[in-house]
Amino acid sequence: MSSSILNNLNNIQALSAPQENGIVILMSGFLLALGLYHFLLYFQNKEKTFLYYSLYAFLVFIYTYHRAEHFILADISKPLLPFFAFTYDAMKWIYATVYLLFAINFVDLHKHNQKLSNLLNRFIQISFASILILTIYAIVTNNKEVLDVTYNFVYLPIIFTLSVYILWAIWRTKSEVKYYLLIGAGIYLVVTTYSHYLTYTGKPFRVLFYAATAFEMILFALGLGKKQKLVLEEKNRWKDKVIQEQNEKLALKELLTKELDREIIKKKEQISLLHRDKEADRILKNQLENSTQILQLRMQAVQAQMNPHFLFNSLTAIKNYIIKNNQKDAVVYLTRFAKLLRMILENAKRQEISLKKEIELLKLYVEIENIRFKNAIDFQFIVDKYVDTSSIKVPPLIFQAFIENAIWHGLSPKKGDKRLSFKAENDGEFIKIEIEDNGIGRAKALEISNRKSLTIPRESLGIKLTIERLEIYTQALQAKYKIDFIDLYDENEEAVGTKIVIHIPKNMP
Repeated sequence: MSSSILNNLNNIQALSAPQENGIVILMSGFLLALGLYHFLLYFQNKEKTFLYYSLYAFLVFIYTYHRAEHFILADISKPLLPFFAFTYDAMKWIYATVYLLFAINFVDLHKHNQKLSNLLNRFIQISFASILILTIYAIVTNNKEVLDVTYNFVYLPIIFTLSVYILWAIWRTKSEVKYYLLIGAGIYLVVTTYSHYLTYTGKPFRVLFYAATAFEMILFALGLGKKQKLVLEEKNRWKDKVIQEQNEKLALKELLTKELDREIIKKKEQISLLHRDKEADRILKNQLENSTQILQLRMQAVQAQMNPHFLFNSLTAIKNYIIKNNQKDAVVYLTRFAKLLRMILENAKRQEISLKKEIELLKLYVEIENIRFKNAIDFQFIVDKYVDTSSIKVPPLIFQAFIENAIWHGLSPKKGDKRLSFKAENDGEFIKIEIEDNGIGRAKALEISNRKSLTIPRESLGIKLTIERLEIYTQALQAKYKIDFIDLYDENEEAVGTKIVIHIPKNMP
């Protein structure tokens, strides 16, 4: 029995000296492997949590590996042992602060408690600044007393109290990975505190520290795996939703095309029935030809408005937001894009809409384009108070091509401030519309287009289509319209933008 007790005492004694029994070597290799693996995962996923985790693992590795007996890395770095001993408390301070940085990113604390997240980030900044200043002071003066006292009697009480509060705050969040952090950090906090107590009372049992660290690191690794799985699932849900929305839009477009085809067939059938009366046939044939031409223009407008380039760029922007896990911007962009597409398809069925609805559609279009330009464009819609936008009728999307041309040819290549304005006011029997930008000007835009070998830019086709539509509508009313393109210059004769002035009759259908 005494032999058994002696063996147990020897085992306990062996555990109390982890530097000699290989525990430190095992722990150091484990930390190094975890750090390297998650550092590579950071480059694959661009998720900062992996970076902070790998950095934490590396720092704890640096803190522990040189304590091992007969470890090749420890033998190689023996000349650095005086430096390690000198910066002992600084190293603990650094990895504890990195640990805090990892924790608030691990549970996405900014999503659940923005105020606490901001406070902790400020504390982390102050902590790193304090480490830097005190370490430099210790090296210059060759005296680390101020650093050690600050760490043990200022930082440790603060970080311990703060850790307890943070664990309580995380417990109240709805994070799906919080339990990995709570269990790992909670056990680590209790066990390492007890280990430090034994060390300060002269009964060191350092194996407790290594066991708690290993347990915590394993739980955090599992939590990171769980978090990455949740991110992938969320991305897949958004991808499915985008595909579903796109299918619905394509189905709506197909339905509209079929309706237009049926309407054209109906008109042609009416023409064939009116051949009995030659004079009536001539009159009705002209009317039906005009009607068919209008229908064809409507179809061209829908095709121009739903051009594949616009759809591709918009969906690509949505995809980029999702890949970057920027769900908020992706939802905003997708919602506005779906609303714009729905309004375009609905209005394409009509020959005219109110000026009020036209302005609403243009605002939504500019907002969507501005998202893709990172909200760099300052745009304004100014309507004179005497203009009754509800009663004035205009063809749908009659101004969109001019807005699009101003954005992509005038403002897109320009650096610095970008402004775009839309003004509507009365001008006798006309409504005057002014579209003004402070872009690079038409001459410079044409030069860029020629340099890119663009034979017929898409925006020019859109403006040509708009003019053709205006001609047909005003002919039906026996009225007139007017469009003026004005190049703007400064006092040095440098181009500073373009103004388009459009006069349309107030009684336009």
